[in-house]
Amino acid sequence: MKENERIDQFTQDGIQLIQSGNYFTMSIDAILLANFIELPSKAFNYIDFCSGNGVIPLLLSKKTDQSLLGIEIQEPLVDMARRSARLNGVEERVTFIQGDLNDYKRPASILYDIISCNPPYFLVENSQETHKLSSHAIARHEIYLTMDQWVKKAKSLLKTKGKLYIVHRPDRLDDLFKTLDNYQFGVNRLQFIYPKVGEQANGVMIEAIAQGGRRGVKIEPPIIVHEEDGNYTEKMMAIYHG
Repeated sequence: MKENERIDQFTQDGIQLIQSGNYFTMSIDAILLANFIELPSKAFNYIDFCSGNGVIPLLLSKKTDQSLLGIEIQEPLVDMARRSARLNGVEERVTFIQGDLNDYKRPASILYDIISCNPPYFLVENSQETHKLSSHAIARHEIYLTMDQWVKKAKSLLKTKGKLYIVHRPDRLDDLFKTLDNYQFGVNRLQFIYPKVGEQANGVMIEAIAQGGRRGVKIEPPIIVHEEDGNYTEKMMAIYHG
């Protein structure tokens, strides 16, 4: 453990995650995306874009014995992710690489079956204010990675009919649908995230299929995060704690 770091634990899966207040910490969005992802029972290749401190691959490691890979541009977050993998005893099959996603080249023998992405949500030119800490600004704003770039990269790495899992903001859905269509992704499933009953959605999860065509979109039941009193809903408690 380093200065200002802590260990958070997920009761349901027994996963321990090293985090630091100096850097962007895991969000509910990442936890919900890990829950939304459907992993095949057969062998598969997987990569997580914008992996941060590794929460999504680490949570998925309890659902499969396959190897999982994450890529993240910020070295301190990669260091935390790697140490979390060791802490959970999965470092042999859950690995993280540090680098710019735009520069990543897949091994010649691999096309991916599944990609997950919890990307920067906000356009820099439309942001009233970025976080004072550069780590937070990089994680939240399209400073080093735009929507077009990560969708294009996903297309180049996925098998035909491979699946791209995304969590994003509803107010970017028009941009996201257009970009997915530009790169021949078909949207297959949607699930909206609501802070409370009666409030507008502030998150959306998408399953898109590479060269998937248009065969209708399945709308999953919504995720409601909080009760009126501010406590987590029963569904959220189940996701966190089983």
